[in-house]
Amino acid sequence: MVASPAIAELVGAGAHIIWRRLDLPGHDACRLWSEGAQWRLEGMAVWADALGPAQLAYEVSVDEDWITHSARIMGRVGKRALSLSVHRGEAGEWRVNGEAVPEVSGLRDIDLGFTPATNTLPIRRMRAARQDSADIAAAWLDPEDWRLKPLPQHYERQGDAWRYAAGSGFSTTITIDGDGLVTDYPPLWTQEV
Repeated sequence: MVASPAIAELVGAGAHIIWRRLDLPGHDACRLWSEGAQWRLEGMAVWADALGPAQLAYEVSVDEDWITHSARIMGRVGKRALSLSVHRGEAGEWRVNGEAVPEVSGLRDIDLGFTPATNTLPIRRMRAARQDSADIAAAWLDPEDWRLKPLPQHYERQGDAWRYAAGSGFSTTITIDGDGLVTDYPPLWTQEV
């Protein structure tokens, strides 16, 4: 689905998408673009959380190999305010608001558990390497407690789609667009624009 010229003008250059959440009322608007040798994901997710209305803005920066450098998450979930600044050092060490998170040391990807946007990172890296499957572990931001945790994941290309399985037991078939952005992620997300 192609966005209208008015929407394209609002979000600027790069790829953009709006997802509708399927498990709860909610949406996520995301933009992907390059800045020199780096890529950036930027978005805003809103949904009806069990704790109350949720609104989270996010920014993720990755290098030309699609390896995470940093992420920022800001907003509210119910009455709880969130402001997380995540950094991955050159040696693979992760910090959240300056505090080391050794459990995810050495991992290359961040997985923001409240948006399908970050599934783009390993898929883009695998497509660039012409890899049809990979087992990875991501630094997963768990929406239950907003802490980074290691999450084993498996991606396998199936034609134009990707089979995704997480160590938590969840699995689905993800479809993507030409930019590597998720278009369908049943039973959680689907593309609206």
